[in-house]
Amino acid sequence: NNTPRQINILEALGAPRPVYAHLPMINGTDGKKLSKRHGAISVLEYEKEGILPQALLNYLVRLGWSHGDQEIFSLEEMIANFDIDDVNKSAGCFDPDKLKWVNQQYIQAMPTDELAAAAAPFFAGIGADLTQGPPLGEVVNALRERAQTLVELAERGAPYYMDVSEFEAQA
Repeated sequence: NNTPRQINILEALGAPRPVYAHLPMINGTDGKKLSKRHGAISVLEYEKEGILPQALLNYLVRLGWSHGDQEIFSLEEMIANFDIDDVNKSAGCFDPDKLKWVNQQYIQAMPTDELAAAAAPFFAGIGADLTQGPPLGEVVNALRERAQTLVELAERGAPYYMDVSEFEAQA
């Protein structure tokens, strides 16, 4: 426990002591402590997977805190509604499928220009030439309902921007 050491340092510096709080453990869907074997654990990995930062924040906030049945919060709502007494006492369960659902809600609600700007690097990353097709905003609007991540959005939208002179007939 590092808290006594922190208190001693703060007292030696004449700094005020903060209010400390305990947050519960985060478990994987198997009920065991979250670890690398549960998949991506770095924020950068979630970014590469096409998870929006605000969706990840929303998911993590709701993982250890409850405010009725509301699932999706703006940053302002998180700040206004947070109460330390509403932090869960028991361990939360990190569910990647639920994270993708939250991300999908953000994708669906984003203004078109913001979504197109967020998705553009993912289209470029798979070789889509955005100058060779319809405006990206039109494509993301057509596909946003089913995409759970920006990677999925780019994969589904790539044919609008790629040479499709060759295709494989399905058996």
